Amino acid sequence: MRGSPLIRAFFAFCLIAALGWPLWRLTHPMDAAAAAVVRPQAAFKDIDLQLDFTNLPKAFEVRQLEKDVWQESAPKLSMERKLALPFPPQGIDLVFHIEWADDAPLSAVRVRLTDPAGDVHEKSVWGQGAVDEVLTFP
Repeated sequence: MRGSPLIRAFFAFCLIAALGWPLWRLTHPMDAAAAAVVRPQAAFKDIDLQLDFTNLPKAFEVRQLEKDVWQESAPKLSMERKLALPFPPQGIDLVFHIEWADDAPLSAVRVRLTDPAGDVHEKSVWGQGAVDEVLTFP
């Protein structure tokens, strides 16, 4: 046998203690002030949102980040609105909740979003009855 078991145990303890601080930093969340520095808030920018329905819905609402940004209880077949929303470089997610009549056939809405750079993005939502859909716009 070479070396003392106490000295080996001491070196093992020192190694574990030296790795403890980086492991603790990796496994614990940052405080709110440090998180705010790392993730700046997206600036509010104007976007144009146009909705074209194939069948007249009973109601619809558009949500972003758990907030209602557009809500109509008596919508028309074609509607357009300018919205001021936080628009980060990664894009945005909009949640569409649409209620068509129960006896309505398969219906759709075409969503046209004009981003702050002037690019037009089109997506569709299809469904019957009540529909909840998340659309991501780059």
